[in-house]
Amino acid sequence: MEISRRTFLGSGTALGLESAQPAGGPPNILFLLSDDPSHPALGCYGDPLIRTPHLDGLARSGVRFEHCYVASPQCSPSRSAILTGCAPHTTLTSRLHTPMPPWQQTFLEPLRERGYFLGAYRKVHQGAEFDKRWDSFRGAGSPFSEFFEARPKDRPFFLHIGFTDPHRPYYPGAVDPLHDRSRIPVPPFLPDTPDVREDLGMYYDFIARMDGECGTILDLLRRHGLERNTVVLFTGDNGMPFPRAKGTCYDPGIRVPLLASWPGMLPEGAVRRELISHMDLAATFCDAAGAKPLARQQGQSFWPLLRGGSYNPR
Repeated sequence: MEISRRTFLGSGTALGLESAQPAGGPPNILFLLSDDPSHPALGCYGDPLIRTPHLDGLARSGVRFEHCYVASPQCSPSRSAILTGCAPHTTLTSRLHTPMPPWQQTFLEPLRERGYFLGAYRKVHQGAEFDKRWDSFRGAGSPFSEFFEARPKDRPFFLHIGFTDPHRPYYPGAVDPLHDRSRIPVPPFLPDTPDVREDLGMYYDFIARMDGECGTILDLLRRHGLERNTVVLFTGDNGMPFPRAKGTCYDPGIRVPLLASWPGMLPEGAVRRELISHMDLAATFCDAAGAKPLARQQGQSFWPLLRGGSYNPR
């Protein structure tokens, strides 16, 4: 597949705030993790109604994956697979709400050895003890700007943003204006009734609210002059919280969006159809950072696929 590349037309600083990491050093990594979005509930995946302009822009500037699958259709085991690069049943984390065992290696340790400053906001869902593995962990009430103001400026960073949208419970008024319930594309496995349309409408509203927060943090990258040296990945932890979706191994429960962008370094507007597992993310993060691979991992890095190198697909 022939893909285009974009030339980044920006300076190393923005608003005079700070300089980006030195050229040739490891990139910063921003990982945006949404809670319960199924493929294809983003505009860039062809949904005709949903409003996700910031994530659609991320897809235009980078790579959109069509076949990304989680390792478990529930929150905490899915997230443990992202962190460890292993299937949850092999790390004693397959049951919902099971904390990460203290002896279990994750990609955080190789990144820390590489010099990364490790930050996390909101939902990580691996237990209170695991939250202590981050250099900086902040809850729902903390503004994202605090991370950029407090982080060491002479070190690359890995920043995990664990959005809680579009997880239930739902309530009216998440965004203004609301999505038009009469135009909601009802999945064929759900009945087309007013109540279902209203429920799906709130699912759309919460995704749009999450997209707005993605816009906030992407804007912070630009304002701090960090866009050029930051790899951004977006995905979801499992599928939509509806019957025959979340908690099941049908596609709506395990197939999720995956976007990757790094201006000037990754292809622009590319679409990949290789099969990607969330177990591949840990190896990919280590590869992108130039860190040592995990001692045990069942996934494989798709960093060569993003960078145009040799890659053996499943």
